[in-house]
Amino acid sequence: MTRYQASIFHPNSQNDGARRAIFPTKALLGGFALMMAATMLTPVARADVTNASVSKQMQSIYGAYLAAGQAETQNEFSRAAALLDQILSDDPDDPLLQRRGMLANLHAGQIDRAIELARPQIVVYPSEVDIAALTLAVGAMMREDWDRVLKVLNPARRIAMARYSTPILAAWAEFGKGNTDAAIVLLEGLNEDPQAKAIHDLHASMIFLAANRPAEAEALLSPTADNLEAAPNAIIRALARAKQMLGNNAGVNDLLKGYQALHPDNDLVANDIAQLEAGETLTPIMATPQQGASEALIDLSSQIQRQVPLVALRYARLGVYLDPQNEFGRMVVAVLLQGLNQDDAAINVLKEIPEDSRFSWDAKMRIADSLIQLKQDDAAIDWLENLAKDRPDDLTALNKLGLIMRIQGDFDKAKDYYKRALDRVETVTPDDWTLYYFLGITEERTDNWPAAEEALKRALDLYPDHPAVLNYLGYSWIDQGINIEEGLGMIERAVAQRANDGNIVDSLGWAYYRLGDYEEAVVHLERAVQLLPSEAVINDHLGDAYWKVGRYFEARYQWGHALTLEPEEDLRATVEEKLEKGLDAVDSASSK
Repeated sequence: MTRYQASIFHPNSQNDGARRAIFPTKALLGGFALMMAATMLTPVARADVTNASVSKQMQSIYGAYLAAGQAETQNEFSRAAALLDQILSDDPDDPLLQRRGMLANLHAGQIDRAIELARPQIVVYPSEVDIAALTLAVGAMMREDWDRVLKVLNPARRIAMARYSTPILAAWAEFGKGNTDAAIVLLEGLNEDPQAKAIHDLHASMIFLAANRPAEAEALLSPTADNLEAAPNAIIRALARAKQMLGNNAGVNDLLKGYQALHPDNDLVANDIAQLEAGETLTPIMATPQQGASEALIDLSSQIQRQVPLVALRYARLGVYLDPQNEFGRMVVAVLLQGLNQDDAAINVLKEIPEDSRFSWDAKMRIADSLIQLKQDDAAIDWLENLAKDRPDDLTALNKLGLIMRIQGDFDKAKDYYKRALDRVETVTPDDWTLYYFLGITEERTDNWPAAEEALKRALDLYPDHPAVLNYLGYSWIDQGINIEEGLGMIERAVAQRANDGNIVDSLGWAYYRLGDYEEAVVHLERAVQLLPSEAVINDHLGDAYWKVGRYFEARYQWGHALTLEPEEDLRATVEEKLEKGLDAVDSASSK
């Protein structure tokens, strides 16, 4: 788990065998066997063989192999690529090493090197289109070698996402050759998959528009505009360009403003309307084969980033290589790197987003997220303070500053940041519930319960029945021995929504404990420990409940286990006292 996120992308092993723990080269196998043989000889003979036969170069390659495997496992892509290059310098023709090197370089954004390593791959896999063929096709597109693109993408067997990317890249290559009709034919296969219809319509219409055939683009896209609420914004924007090219400016205005009325937060459509009102020609969305192919790869990447982040990263890296001006693509790469816990690399990508980009502010906020993940709190605080000054009406930077202070345990400073954020709110809306919720937490942690209760109730007014607020307020009441019945009802409503949340289940168990129903408390607290076994407070609560039902040995075990989980100092002191004297004596002393 990360420092402050409940969940994040986790890397998996779908990287085409790139992490297989085998020794791929004869030289490496030979060197390893020789070293093993040397350890089995007599001391004198062993020294002779080691000095004579096991070269420093071989030991270096063996070390690089082990280090490369570790780097791949930890998603340290640039390091893995450099180490695999070192191994390949000794055995440049090993296909498995070539493939691992290609993937590592793709993940690291070192596309030129990935292209070099992809070339021999299509000899190994001549009858299918996979990531190696796509990489080579991208390289050929950059050189405008359209025939090479079509040749590489020609095999009928297409692996995984290549079923979608291959016809689009091939179509744009045909367009590059001047064959618009042939390009449209290549896209027709996408219509066999209902899920691919939108991407077919988008790229077919873009090719028509780039070929100055707007009537065909309009005919293709117009049916989608019948349902503006569900239509993708890219389709609507393409249709607007077709109408403008046909001289139907009134139709363009009605289309875009009708869409904006249903999607008021879509800044791309808002920009189109501003261009239209200024009497300008709408900026083309995709004007070149490289831009079209880039858009396709990045779009596909964004759709699979949660399921297969490494595959998504390859596609996004190739898309940005094709169109370095594609700022959305850079954002996709950065998000994927953050999900793979490569925050240093993510920061480097995010800093490439221009200041005047529509993604600039989001990029700056994500840089702050990465600094927090890297535990560079001082740098994150300076960064966010400057952002808060840049936008006096923005709440996000102050909210994140409050987060950092909570992570550090400085609840007084956290409270100040949340108050500063609320001071910027002119009209309170339901979206502001989180500010009151976190303000309530910080007020409670700084022993100002009346203010905490007021803030938590306000959060609940703004977002009725939110399980986190129900749990925190209900638990706080019960822990103080006040409003226990009402607090229990709140927690039961929270558990009904989040039955597998260990903290909320713990609150329910602790409510029964405070009500004196110790047997019921044990049931829920045991489940809470199963859900969150590494939480010291929950283990302590279970120990107390065990003691109350006469299970003294198990109680002492839970308390002892709680001490191994780095509890806060006040909890540690209490647990140690219970282990020494027993719960009854501690309760008796605290009640006096």
